Amino acid sequence: MYDTSDDITALISARICHDLASPLGAIANGVELLELSGVAEIPEAVLLADSVNCATARMAFIRVAYGFANSRSLMAPSQAQQLLSGNFADRKINIQWRVSQDIPKPLAKLLFLLLQCCETALPYGGEIQLHRRGDVYDLHTNAKEVRHEPDLWACFTTDAARPALTSALVHFELARLQAAKLGRDVRVRFSDTTLDMTIQ
Repeated sequence: MYDTSDDITALISARICHDLASPLGAIANGVELLELSGVAEIPEAVLLADSVNCATARMAFIRVAYGFANSRSLMAPSQAQQLLSGNFADRKINIQWRVSQDIPKPLAKLLFLLLQCCETALPYGGEIQLHRRGDVYDLHTNAKEVRHEPDLWACFTTDAARPALTSALVHFELARLQAAKLGRDVRVRFSDTTLDMTIQ
């Protein structure tokens, strides 16, 4: 049973994802029927298939990053890699989840949100690797260009004033809140072509 004291936004996100799952599944079934009928190669059918696959992958990512995270549930490395590869496939971002152990869902939620923060800094795509050192996690981003907006990333500094919250950047605030909830400290380092984050 859900703990109603948990962040209400997570419960709302979980409900939205739940309600969208059935219609997306129905569309996916329709695409499969088109493939069986032999019309799957026409441009319209290809576009429909790509769109439904993208929407399904995006919803699966949102369910983890924005939804309810049960502290008793774990996420396997293969599941994390599959969800991230599907979500970022159309954004020219290659993510390597190099953590071999299962991790608690609340920690997975934080890491997914931080990966989305990294995406915001990559206007032309790039590569992101996640490593684990004991109880410390490292995110290393390599790209042709890394966009550094100090005011935006200041949310991870406890004594810094936070910028106005917008829907396009809400993942920064949610990541800050989730890190605080887990007692984690997030440290960020930038260069012109790299972005490194340490979660400890």
